[in-house]
Amino acid sequence: MKTRNVDKYKYTNYLKKSDEFFDSMNDSFAKRNFNATVLNAIHCAMSSADALTVFYKGVRHAGERHEDVIALLNTLGLPEMQNKNKQLLSLLRIKNSAEYEEKLMTEANALDAIKNAERFSGWVNSLLKE
Repeated sequence: MKTRNVDKYKYTNYLKKSDEFFDSMNDSFAKRNFNATVLNAIHCAMSSADALTVFYKGVRHAGERHEDVIALLNTLGLPEMQNKNKQLLSLLRIKNSAEYEEKLMTEANALDAIKNAERFSGWVNSLLKE
């Protein structure tokens, strides 16, 4: 698994990114821009995952396959990790379709992405924010 070293104190930068993607996700949904909603949800969760791994290990995932971040998260030994990985994996599985394929995201896709991003990023925030 390819990783990149990051100074541990920079985990807050990833939390900030996650918060910004979260806000953009909700703004996009309000405008019924479902493609942007889904992509912002995915990036919100990915930045949250980076915040976790930087905080606990001083590294972030840097590989080609985004799904490989699950293996890195599993090394953290955090409670609820298996359930949270399902939420993240659900988002990562639609990334390629949402970003590169001709298929458009639906309201149902957007609502599902929002639910998973809220749960995953909310959990990360509960661990890392005071």
